[in-house]
Amino acid sequence: MRALEILEEVSLFSDLTMDELALIAPLCKVIEGKAGDAIIQEGERVQNVYILLSGDATIKKAKADGKLVQIDQVRKDDLLGEVTFFKNTPASATVVANSPFKALELGHKELHRLLDEHPELGLKIYKKFARVLSVRIKNILARLVEYLPGA
Repeated sequence: MRALEILEEVSLFSDLTMDELALIAPLCKVIEGKAGDAIIQEGERVQNVYILLSGDATIKKAKADGKLVQIDQVRKDDLLGEVTFFKNTPASATVVANSPFKALELGHKELHRLLDEHPELGLKIYKKFARVLSVRIKNILARLVEYLPGA
């Protein structure tokens, strides 16, 4: 499958024109892995943004005692590594595949450069990233409330 065909199926890019998709396509690489593979490792520098094309994964965060706690699940079409895309800091959580997976990989530096060179495209992508982050935060907060003591 060609990069353009893959990009057309990804919701993150659903608002883009074919010309805009053609600008992103050369930055894309499809990676594959198996269940148990760490796609992103907490504490390590993340150089890429990933979009799951197939499979699912668990996002885990280390507690002070080192024990990993599940904080979210991701599935096909979900975005990974978006926080480090903005902050350029080590990963704040680990993402572990639950099943064999394929993911679209886009390098941070190359994507930043493209979005800087094409501000209209940048605006569209940044808006999508913001939507993804706001939904993820809303879902995590909803689950967190269940663990808080009553007022």
